[in-house]
Amino acid sequence: MSIKITVAIAATLGVTTVAGAQTARPTLADASPYVTKMNGGKPVDCTASKVKINFGSGRGEGYCQAVLADLTKSWENGVDIPNLDVLFPADKMPAPPSTAYELKGDKLGASMAEYLQRHPNDCVKRFSTPPEVHHSAFTGNQLEHTDYEHVNAFRFVCTNGGTRENVTIGPGNETLIYPGSLSLASANIDREQVEFSHQRLYLVAYYFKQEAFPLIQAAFLQKFGAPTSTTQDPVQNKLGAQFTRTTMTWKNGVSTIVLSEMSGNDLSNSQVVMVLDEIYRDVQKLHDTKVINAILADM
Repeated sequence: MSIKITVAIAATLGVTTVAGAQTARPTLADASPYVTKMNGGKPVDCTASKVKINFGSGRGEGYCQAVLADLTKSWENGVDIPNLDVLFPADKMPAPPSTAYELKGDKLGASMAEYLQRHPNDCVKRFSTPPEVHHSAFTGNQLEHTDYEHVNAFRFVCTNGGTRENVTIGPGNETLIYPGSLSLASANIDREQVEFSHQRLYLVAYYFKQEAFPLIQAAFLQKFGAPTSTTQDPVQNKLGAQFTRTTMTWKNGVSTIVLSEMSGNDLSNSQVVMVLDEIYRDVQKLHDTKVINAILADM
């Protein structure tokens, strides 16, 4: 019997939470809430000598031990399940580097708590749902919400579409929520991607139509000054027409901005990516390791 209750990304990466020390080693008491959910919400006490359950086959003690085994394995891998979705206050997080790049008020290295103060209704808020084990009479034990990323993940990624809800306070101190378009240098943005590692913002990317590139390019030159480097790359479309696409890079020793007139191989779209160098390198290193391991496993 195997009941997976861990979040896959956290278990794979073996990460620890920002809070530092983990909670104590899991016990049968910690397994009780999960088996209770599997039991349709009827309380289950895994510490009892005889555990009564209303589902599955076999004795309830076996389900409790299976859940405890998964909890313990996750704990040994550095996954602090009770704190997967604990959002730490901004003052409990490392301060962002003073020289880190900032765009539209979002400074690289800022805490997720601070980010959510500025953007209380974007994709970051909608993403973290605790993992739950449920029992189905038709398909057996099911783990739900594992496809959600959790706030303490080593790599938390989410994307905002072309609109984001804006929040303001009305005349009677009521909260007013209204849709707003994502923009950069007054140009409309198709989507925005944000990435956090252990609740620290390390990547912000904007994707937009190529015709907006000259406007955004001029705004970046004014805001950040001359780039560290600029390249001009010849490209052609499917009809053979020749074009030149510009890539500009700014580096300050702590963070990097890359403004690209071509997004991937798409001539009609551009992008800008802003990263905090140290965390970005750590994430890329781990990503490359996972790819290599997957290749070796298939040999």
